[in-house]
Amino acid sequence: MNLKEWCEIDEILYSAETNEQYLQFAGYDYDKKNIENLSKMKFLISEIFVRSFSKPRILFLSSIENISESKTKTLELKLHDLRGTKIKSRYFKFNGKQLNWNNWRQFNSCENDNNKRKIVFDEFIKKTKHISPVINLRFKRIREIYSNFSDKIYGNSRNTFNPLDGYLISEKITFSELRGLVSELGQRARARFLSELNCGSKLIGKDPEYYDDFYFFRNRIFTGIEKYFLKINPVTTVKKTLRSIGFDFSKIHFDTNDRPNKYPSPICFFVKVPSDIRVLYKNESPYFNLQSCYHETGHAIHASSINPDLNYWEKYKFPMGIAEIFSILIERLTKNPLYLKDIGITNDKVLCELVSKNNFMELFFVVFYTANSLMKMEFWNRNLTIYETSRLYEKLIKKYMGLEVPGEYWMLHHILPESIMYVPSYMLAAIRAAELERYLINRFGERWWNDPVAGKKVREIMSNGGTINLNEFSRLDQNIFMKEITSR
Repeated sequence: MNLKEWCEIDEILYSAETNEQYLQFAGYDYDKKNIENLSKMKFLISEIFVRSFSKPRILFLSSIENISESKTKTLELKLHDLRGTKIKSRYFKFNGKQLNWNNWRQFNSCENDNNKRKIVFDEFIKKTKHISPVINLRFKRIREIYSNFSDKIYGNSRNTFNPLDGYLISEKITFSELRGLVSELGQRARARFLSELNCGSKLIGKDPEYYDDFYFFRNRIFTGIEKYFLKINPVTTVKKTLRSIGFDFSKIHFDTNDRPNKYPSPICFFVKVPSDIRVLYKNESPYFNLQSCYHETGHAIHASSINPDLNYWEKYKFPMGIAEIFSILIERLTKNPLYLKDIGITNDKVLCELVSKNNFMELFFVVFYTANSLMKMEFWNRNLTIYETSRLYEKLIKKYMGLEVPGEYWMLHHILPESIMYVPSYMLAAIRAAELERYLINRFGERWWNDPVAGKKVREIMSNGGTINLNEFSRLDQNIFMKEITSR
């Protein structure tokens, strides 16, 4: 088997598995056995790659990740099921359905009785005992699998290869560089965030408590101005904007319907690049719906704009710090007063309030994801137990967010207990998206989203998939991003 033949088989398996995962996350009936069988086949094809090839490096790393995920697929599926069946409330329902992990965020965004939210939060924290053994066993096995490739990565060195090492190689950044960058972002945001959090009554109508998480704030903080977004259909609006500058939506499917087992977080599936891209999200609140739709649409137009003639690995296997750039770029439109005026939000007082509250949420994003990122990095770097990880998370949340949050909360997050490594990618991409927007403004003006030439330029950048030229617009300069949210 040559490399071309290997890629053709891997793409078929990837598309088949991703289609089944889409059905699972969408809340439709799906074939669990089919997912397990496809995972076994991906394991076999990945085993062939690591035995037969060493390059491209990104495929070698991807094959190790596929092997680890395939060997732990049963545990991943078990975690998915347990979160819906064990992380549930004994006391409350939502829209007539059992309140569980899948509709928890919707409950928090709608429930005005803070004591009820506290009861549910405490209840769910206690019930992490049902999922922690599965998370622990899955990550333990993943660590063991990665360590088996130490010699192939490091030669005869005594270093042990782990998932963090693979992530750093993929992102082309060292551990000290990443930790330094993340820590500095958190430190720069911390004082301003804590100052504004102490005025929480102005933000959410009450003093903030440990059970008021990032996702609660993200929905509740805009309550007073939600009415201005009730008549805006996110899908229709984002399509109109991006079609006007040349983007094609014929390859993108949106699913906004609510179903009991639908995944709580917005998500985009690259079923086949660039011809079959699918976006899932469900209603939480009018303004957040706009933001989440735009974010996932950014992923979708990126995937659908990739040159189909690229090598397989260039179309599918790009670093996560690149994958999030365009989603954040398009989401930034929903925070831009000039753009909001273009789509009908013309009240200057409302726009001013949006800017202020979005800046606070960006500060919240930075401190929250600083804690998330440092925790996950240390988990792999120091070989922590689940208990040690939870205690570390408590300290990091306290340090950067100033709240006494039970450390087990990380197991209720939608990414931290599932992904091998991902969360630092949001911070890398947030910096790069701010740099890309500055680049577009400098070339095409403040309303670059109205210029078809700007759209052509963005598609040109996107078309290169995993080989985009970051140097064209990015120096990974955090100052552009941080000055936006700390200079008021």
